Amino acid sequence: MEQVGKYADLMYQFMIKTNMENVNVILGGEFRDVGRWIFALHDVGRHYIPFALLNKVGKLTPEEMQTIKDHTVNARRAMKTIYIQPFSDEMMLRWEEISVYHHERFDGTGYPEGLAGEAIPLGARICAIADAYEGIISWKPYKKKQTTKQEAAEIIESEAGKQFQPQLVEAFKHCVAEF
Repeated sequence: MEQVGKYADLMYQFMIKTNMENVNVILGGEFRDVGRWIFALHDVGRHYIPFALLNKVGKLTPEEMQTIKDHTVNARRAMKTIYIQPFSDEMMLRWEEISVYHHERFDGTGYPEGLAGEAIPLGARICAIADAYEGIISWKPYKKKQTTKQEAAEIIESEAGKQFQPQLVEAFKHCVAEF
């Protein structure tokens, strides 16, 4: 999860420098100080997924897939028991948005709510790219072979306008060499 925080924060910092998507206004100036940690904590709801299911080799049943998907809404449940001292109420809200909505897709086919386009909170749209990239390049017991960073970048780029917002894919392309 820490790598996701690093990748998303690099994209966020690039977006600030280029004033892309008015990111500093939308996420708030305080986000600049804590954004990397908020991005890194995006999967707080995975705590509710059994370890064996996370590492299952083979096809998931519909019930197992739903358990995986539920980690986004379970983030709210987990966050009710957590308060991180340096996070203001506004930053706790940003953390919740990112944790709950980072599996929404720009074209509206994601989960948990099927949000599309700019209805998906900006932090979640940024985190979605970083999370997908990390998921693609990471070793998993159910993956047949390791994906190279170049192959992963090409997959992300091919999802512009579908899974990911095209402008954010452009930010990714500017930052991926630092990943």
